[in-house]
Amino acid sequence: MRRLACCCLLLFSGILPAQMLPDWLSARVELVRGQVLACPRERAEGLAVTLKEGRIEGRLARLSLDLTCSRSGGSGAEGESDALSLLLTLPPIDFQVEELTLYLPTGQVSGAAELRHDRQHLEIAWQTGAGEVCLLLQPEQQGWRWQGTVPGAVVLPELAQVLTLSGGWQPGQELRLSADGALPAPLAGHWQLSLAASQGERGWQLLPSSRLRIPRLRWQRLELRDIEARPVGSQPLDGPWRGELAWTGGRWQQQSLPAARLQVEAAGRDSLQGNLELLLNDALRLGGRWRYDEGLAVTVPAQPLPLAGLWQWLSGWQALPVGLEPTAGNLVLSLTAPDLLDGTRPIELGLALQDGRIGYRDMLAEQVAARLQLELRQGSLHTVGANGLTIDSLDIGVPITEIRAAVRLQQGWPWLSGLTARVFDGRLALSPMALTTTPGGEVHFSDISLAQVLSHAAVSGLSGSGRLHGRLPFSFERGFSVTGGRAYSDHGWISYQAGEQLLATGESNLSLGLTLGLLSDLRYDRLEAEISMAADGEAVIDSRLRGQAPVMGRMHPVNFNYHHQENLLQLLASLRFARDISERLPAGLQGESE
Repeated sequence: MRRLACCCLLLFSGILPAQMLPDWLSARVELVRGQVLACPRERAEGLAVTLKEGRIEGRLARLSLDLTCSRSGGSGAEGESDALSLLLTLPPIDFQVEELTLYLPTGQVSGAAELRHDRQHLEIAWQTGAGEVCLLLQPEQQGWRWQGTVPGAVVLPELAQVLTLSGGWQPGQELRLSADGALPAPLAGHWQLSLAASQGERGWQLLPSSRLRIPRLRWQRLELRDIEARPVGSQPLDGPWRGELAWTGGRWQQQSLPAARLQVEAAGRDSLQGNLELLLNDALRLGGRWRYDEGLAVTVPAQPLPLAGLWQWLSGWQALPVGLEPTAGNLVLSLTAPDLLDGTRPIELGLALQDGRIGYRDMLAEQVAARLQLELRQGSLHTVGANGLTIDSLDIGVPITEIRAAVRLQQGWPWLSGLTARVFDGRLALSPMALTTTPGGEVHFSDISLAQVLSHAAVSGLSGSGRLHGRLPFSFERGFSVTGGRAYSDHGWISYQAGEQLLATGESNLSLGLTLGLLSDLRYDRLEAEISMAADGEAVIDSRLRGQAPVMGRMHPVNFNYHHQENLLQLLASLRFARDISERLPAGLQGESE
């Protein structure tokens, strides 16, 4: 018996290796229940160690470990001052555990497990409902260090990939945890977590030094770079929290995106809903709400952003049309997403421009309004319902009114189609045009009153009649320009009644006198003009008139060609200036100036 007892003592103390014991020796030791007084949740039940045929087998019905217990700081009973001290009291042999429960700072997990001893390390192979957890625990200065792999679903049901983690904890010090893994579908990318937490009077707190980093995130056609999430101040692990998410840049399809910040806070007992605020800059903010139950739902109610401030923000990272500048108005935005993580469910986005006032150089569009309702489906934006653009008046030096157009999304850009307007008692129509940073298209005009055009030009002695038709192909790159414009008119007349000084000159200049005579009453059958204008406003107009004009008191067939070169932008500006002066001067003073 003494020999057997000695062998059992050597066996269970780990001094004598099992392979040195004879095959005929057998023994069994049982422990009904064991508990660490300093940590009430740490206990072992149904412990049995069996020696049979030279093999040692250990079994546990239940084993509970508490990673959050701070122990007694070294003042407790022997062995109780160490973290997870219950593990240290077990014999240094392998154990099969029917139910292993691990208490975490928030919640607990349990399942069947196997404990394997390897010198100063303890390996835990743990079978959970989400898969196998493999942890390597090493005692260190009354605490533990750990590393291993964990199925993502143990942490969050949406995490399908295996996570790698490492960390450590010492009584009275911060708990440190590092982990990394893949983002849950439909997101693509990898994340790295550096977590720091401490236990105080209010329980476990997440510390401000914690960080979640995502080098690159891809979702449908969106990409964000250098994402960093952090808690705002110390946060309770089991209550309301507040955090900030920031990124340095990104891309939507082929469109670059700027840096921005997103502040998120959770409210309520479950901390699965709360408020969010997107900060484009200090002056531009969008607020909304989020909810996480059967998916991540986000709602941004309709709210205005100042158009001038938004344009200035866009100009800091986006190439915008040169010279275009909004001076008034609001852009109203709204968003409804039933589940951002479900790519099959559409996201509704609303954009509305109200009371816009937009200038180009010294031209001005007033009472600009627009509506664009969008839906994001399967990574692509689509226009929903009736969308349009209206402008009450566009002053370019000539009055353009009643501008109306439909708006749709095509090839990633808003497109104008069916645009019409009124000018000089006639109509303008614009071919379908994409509203890119360098738009281009073709304006068609018809039934323009030649009489009103000449009257607006305010050239003394010049009058006429007829209807103008044509087209003006234009582009908007480093300024507005026209190439290959054409105009024509059938069956009209032009009259230029020269002043006395010019008529006197014509009496001594045969060519000038003949020209003035032709222009005094030129009745044309066909008027044609070719028009071009550079981005700086310098324009060239080559005109040809075919018809009849008086020569020696009788009407004769004539062909009249005229080449004109002038800066149209300056001309239009001078017309606006003259009109503005005329509108502001008292009527009596206007008469005196004439």
